[in-house]
Amino acid sequence: MTNSKPRVLILGGGFGGMYAALEFERALVRGADLDVTLVNHDNFFLFTPMLHEVAASDLDITNIVSPIRKLLRRVTFFHAEIETIDLVQKRVGLSHGHEKHCHALPYDHLVLALGSTTNFFDIPGLADRALTMKSLTRSFCATVSSQTWKRQTLSVRRRSAHPY
Repeated sequence: MTNSKPRVLILGGGFGGMYAALEFERALVRGADLDVTLVNHDNFFLFTPMLHEVAASDLDITNIVSPIRKLLRRVTFFHAEIETIDLVQKRVGLSHGHEKHCHALPYDHLVLALGSTTNFFDIPGLADRALTMKSLTRSFCATVSSQTWKRQTLSVRRRSAHPY
């Protein structure tokens, strides 16, 4: 390793990645000699515990979305998809943009905060029928499904109340 600053690479911009980046941000304010980069596939932080309220139209989306670049002033942000992680060479392969330009980011220290998957506890059919909400896309799908379900239910109620 050369005499350059230690390079910290954080993969993932959810709660784990953002809180790690914010701690490094505080350390950089205090004068830490680090080069810190956060990589995420979205350019915003999403407060997922309130996502269901957006799906139910009880809350505006602007209340739960924050641009990462506004939250982090000293930590570098890279908007990209993670393609490969080479632990031996200490490099992460990334792609970004419409043409999927490829880059390799070297690191000295790696923080893996890539999120989680929903556990359906092996309940048959649940994964096919559940409306999981871990992203904006899924919450909008749930909103549309919910609105369609409400319209269908109201339609059935009207027909049963007035059969002719």
